[in-house]
Amino acid sequence: MGFGMLAGMRLAWMCVLALALVACGDDDSIEMDAAVDAPMVDGGPDGSILRPNLDHCEYEPPPATANATGMVESGALMAGAAEVVWRPIVGSALGAYTARVDFLGDIDPPDRRFNEVSGTFAPSVGVETWPRVKALSLEAGGETIIVIKVDIALADEAIGHRVAEALEASRGQSFAGKILFATSHSHSAFSQYTSNQLLWVGLGRLRNQVSDGLVAAMTQAAEQALDSAVPAQLGFAVDPGFDPDDRVTRDRRPENDELAGGRSKDNWLFVMRVDTVDGAPIAILPVFGMHPTVLDADNLLASSDAAGAVERALEESFDERVVVMYLQGAGGDVSPAGSGGIRCDGPCYNFARAEMVGRNARDLILERWTAAGDALESDVALEMVTRHIELGPEPSTFDVRGGELRYNDEWDGVTFADGEIFGAMGEILSPLDEFNAPFGAALCGEEGGALFPMGQMPGTRHFSNPYRSCIKVEVAAPLLGDFFLLPFDPMPACATTRTTLSALRVNDHLFVTVPGEPVTLFADRVREGSPIEPDHTILIGFAQDHVGYVMTVEDWLLKGYEPSINVWGPLEGEYIGEQLVDLMPLAMSPARENAQDGFATRWNAPPADDTDLPAPDDAPQAGTLEDPPWERQYVRGGVSLTSAQPAATIERLQSAVFAWIGEDPSDGTPEVILERETAPDVWEPLTRRSGRPVIDQDVMLYHTPDPLIRDTPDIPRTHRWAAEWQAVTWWGSPDDEVEDRFGVPLGRYRFRVQGVGYALTSDAWEVLPATIMLEASASAGRFAGTARFHAPNGWRLLHRTMTSNEPVPANGTMTFTFAIPDSDPVDVTADVDASGAFDVAIPPGATSVDVTDRFGNTATATL
Repeated sequence: MGFGMLAGMRLAWMCVLALALVACGDDDSIEMDAAVDAPMVDGGPDGSILRPNLDHCEYEPPPATANATGMVESGALMAGAAEVVWRPIVGSALGAYTARVDFLGDIDPPDRRFNEVSGTFAPSVGVETWPRVKALSLEAGGETIIVIKVDIALADEAIGHRVAEALEASRGQSFAGKILFATSHSHSAFSQYTSNQLLWVGLGRLRNQVSDGLVAAMTQAAEQALDSAVPAQLGFAVDPGFDPDDRVTRDRRPENDELAGGRSKDNWLFVMRVDTVDGAPIAILPVFGMHPTVLDADNLLASSDAAGAVERALEESFDERVVVMYLQGAGGDVSPAGSGGIRCDGPCYNFARAEMVGRNARDLILERWTAAGDALESDVALEMVTRHIELGPEPSTFDVRGGELRYNDEWDGVTFADGEIFGAMGEILSPLDEFNAPFGAALCGEEGGALFPMGQMPGTRHFSNPYRSCIKVEVAAPLLGDFFLLPFDPMPACATTRTTLSALRVNDHLFVTVPGEPVTLFADRVREGSPIEPDHTILIGFAQDHVGYVMTVEDWLLKGYEPSINVWGPLEGEYIGEQLVDLMPLAMSPARENAQDGFATRWNAPPADDTDLPAPDDAPQAGTLEDPPWERQYVRGGVSLTSAQPAATIERLQSAVFAWIGEDPSDGTPEVILERETAPDVWEPLTRRSGRPVIDQDVMLYHTPDPLIRDTPDIPRTHRWAAEWQAVTWWGSPDDEVEDRFGVPLGRYRFRVQGVGYALTSDAWEVLPATIMLEASASAGRFAGTARFHAPNGWRLLHRTMTSNEPVPANGTMTFTFAIPDSDPVDVTADVDASGAFDVAIPPGATSVDVTDRFGNTATATL
């Protein structure tokens, strides 16, 4: 998952606390005594093995797969696409880094604010990119499928159930098993929507306002996609050697290199292209694996990270609105690469490097999109099958490879392991008695023993193995619940006892969802088991639900970070893989089956208990300004504001900032639109090439409550907001290449704000040419040096490989206008090289020179 839970964060204070709470030591008898006190219940009177009690979990039969009658028939394709901007509560937590738990000390929040919604997690302080909810509807041959993708860290099957139920209520037809719910997995996305309590350690506790808003946005996008459906055609293209130079992604798991034959990442790129029958693009679905983790835990501005940059780069390659849905492949062990970015002093707002990831991916994806145009079909066969499967707590559930690998039947939390993992020939010894965790365990694969010694699995402390650091969740959850103020139910966590799998046939291609983070070797194994060719089998990771990393047994046993997240040990991943391989033939069969028949019930996730939340603050001052602004107003980089209004003039590369008093984020969030004066007193919103308005990514939104911390919930707070724009060309502007960033159109700009119950506009500011930073000298009749730009407080991408908030070279043709006393000036033109260097002849008698680049930015030097 990448949020680490507590892996790698065995902080001194936590160890001290663990020592205070339990009889910590190296004696395995202590482990055993502690384990006996764990809440093991439901043993048989005949002395049968104890099993966890699941009475706290309410299960229900899932509805039958919709349209599960008759035969699959191809038919004329109807397709529609939509996107919705979802605006969660600014101040709620971002997922998925546990380091954002404020008191862990791994991050340094910009101030010590507290938000009741986020609780012990550092609250978000603003927005770089609002999350998008995107939907694609496909209808053919009597089948209707909806693919929904959201800019969030992970999927939750309870959310998918609610969306299907909402659509059925509004449209009068069942969508059970026909919604593919995928996510971007950005680690800087809004969270607090998942019902899986163990994942709250990385995403914050469930809040109804967040989860209800997500369901509403997903339902709205699906409705719009269905309503916009038109006669369409689709095609596929594949690149099995995607990004060989690691400009977009790179392998991040060295532990399994011996299994992969060296460093290896998921090299598959799939692209599905959906057009109208007349050839107008409707949607593009690129699929490849990449963890969107350019931004680290110290970033508290909501962002879609590198995944959103991939979408934006593709969207703005078209002169019309095309819905781009980047879907994750086997991204569990693949990190973003990219180049450039910014130098980070303190919190790292490296949105520039994320943008470069998207730009590097764009042309590779568009090449496959073009190739897919040669394979467009309007006659399409569709079928989607979905199945709920049981996970823990029964050990026999996880028997894999025909029973060759299994857990010990004495899965009781107290029986000691034999300490033998591999046989003489390197084979895995079965049963795998070291994983003895009937409630589940986490943080496996790390160095050292269990974080809480009483949670050590018996017999695993005294030798180096992937089980040594595992901690039983029934021990960890109550302690972590107290530390993080998370209201955990009894273990096992109900959400970990079930998960959801889907397979979607689109003609001779097959989408297969993985409810977690598939790593490369797992993806290879599933493709090998597919009923069709690997180059037609498309894994969608981080989809339908989330169980953590999904790995083969051999890979899990190699230790490292990835085994730390899943709950049911080394056999869970292969079990899920085998269930997927069993499900895929149903999607490819000629009949329409009820894939759920005879399989597990689903957990009926209850709503959150939000009784601890205060009512939203009244905002009688909303829509007013303060001069000077409140001194603790938060703006990226800690910029001190001296006025609520932007400066009357700014040079290119500098920032305009506007501050105002607004609404409580629990009541809503203001929309900020950037406008430009196109004629005297005529203002037009800036739009991107695709026609989308400039409302984020180019415009930062910040929020600060006053007081930062209130002693009691009834103390009213004033909510201050600010917007910032760096004067560079925006995504999708007429000159959108990185080299053109210094040429944002000159003229007058302003912010327009639409808040909850108010509207206002900022004072206008005029953008002037930038000042070129010259380092040059005159010698022997030559004027030579470098021309560069410097935006030390900027965050936008200004160079493809260099650090954008340090001096970067000018580019293109420069004009050198030499002043000669008592004579007309002389113009000399020259192209600067890649470092911004130039060398031109000085006309006789020249005493000074004005240097102007192709955008009109200037500098002056005396000779």
